[in-house]
Amino acid sequence: MQEKFEKLFHEFTPEEVDCGDWGLHIQPFLHGEKDLPEAVMYTGFQVITAPVQMETEPIYHREMENLVFLGAVLPDVFSSWDAEIHFYMGPSLDQMEKIVITEPTLVKVPKNWWHSPLTFVRVDKPVLFQAVLFAGRPGSVKLVEGPDGNPRYEYSEAETHRLAHVDVPGAPKSVPWTVINEDNVKQYTQKGSYDPDKAPSSLTTVIRPGYKSIPYSEASTLDFPKPALTEEIRKCVLAMPKEETKWGAWCPSPQAYFRGDIYMEDATYNVGWQIFTAANDMEEPHFHQGVDEYIFFMGADPMNMFDFDAEISFEIGDDPDHMETKVITKPTVVRLPPTVWHCPIRFRKMKKPLLFQAAFMHGTWGTVVRTESKADDREWFSRKYTYLYMGDNVRFCKFNDKKRCNICGACFGDVEIKEDQD
Repeated sequence: MQEKFEKLFHEFTPEEVDCGDWGLHIQPFLHGEKDLPEAVMYTGFQVITAPVQMETEPIYHREMENLVFLGAVLPDVFSSWDAEIHFYMGPSLDQMEKIVITEPTLVKVPKNWWHSPLTFVRVDKPVLFQAVLFAGRPGSVKLVEGPDGNPRYEYSEAETHRLAHVDVPGAPKSVPWTVINEDNVKQYTQKGSYDPDKAPSSLTTVIRPGYKSIPYSEASTLDFPKPALTEEIRKCVLAMPKEETKWGAWCPSPQAYFRGDIYMEDATYNVGWQIFTAANDMEEPHFHQGVDEYIFFMGADPMNMFDFDAEISFEIGDDPDHMETKVITKPTVVRLPPTVWHCPIRFRKMKKPLLFQAAFMHGTWGTVVRTESKADDREWFSRKYTYLYMGDNVRFCKFNDKKRCNICGACFGDVEIKEDQD
């Protein structure tokens, strides 16, 4: 394979992280441009197993960040949820708001917005936590009191997503900050208070005229009402919809999938947590415009994502006539810059289920495919091929022409793919 394509693949190796008694010690991380040249994504797959406070003081990043909180059994992150998390966020230090997370949730943190502390208050079932920073390297800023008593900004390139940060004796303290909706409630739910049957459905969560994304659902029994959010913050919080998909037995349901601005106003991220259990062929050759896509192939169990036993052939190239094949047999992430042709992806020798995560760095997902031009087209334009854009912003439901497609699979047949023989 050409070097320019080979460098777009990164094979994960187990990393040991000192998480005390609150998280898994072996975790996979994508260290941005350190692992993938020119990458603009820095993320990991952390599992939180006990209460802990991460980031004790407010910080901000110069880039956008998305925080995802799911039950740690895939694909049904809803039945496997039993936790409560408190998070603080706001456009300034005097406009912080308390966000109470009692269900699978995604939070968009706009660039330069102050956020944290992040406290896992109650963890009665493990939580899959994925912090996605839209940057090639980690970095955060906080406002602290200097030796002269005046505030100053302090920048750090520490890997802020990997460990809980505790107070260090003698370290500068953050300047005072204000929570405008603080109600002083320490815990809102009890063990078993979440009802997965009441999770928001994908059908009701799709944004349409007169309807907005759902920051909180009514799936949890609360001892106290959650503090209200301003419109500015509400737009950045989404109770994850429970997608009942119909792709077939090879892609079990329900699943969690954040479909960008289909589910959240002004979203700039599009990502899923799909489990594949059997052989299948995915997509035709295409490329994306404008932004990167990152495709993860991981073990299906977040408690051990290195438990991987499958073989995947991944096509990549300069155009559909000059594709090369990369065979993937270990946990791997692929960076796909704009205009790089890729697919099909052929899943073979699926001896164990795997997590397939396609992370697109934009709120609208779309592809460009190539077709043969018709004879009459060639007469006018003298071209052999026509390039077509296909995206979720131009596709509506086959059964309801007033609803944007959320790719549930209901209008696709269940195609049987046979395993390759050893």
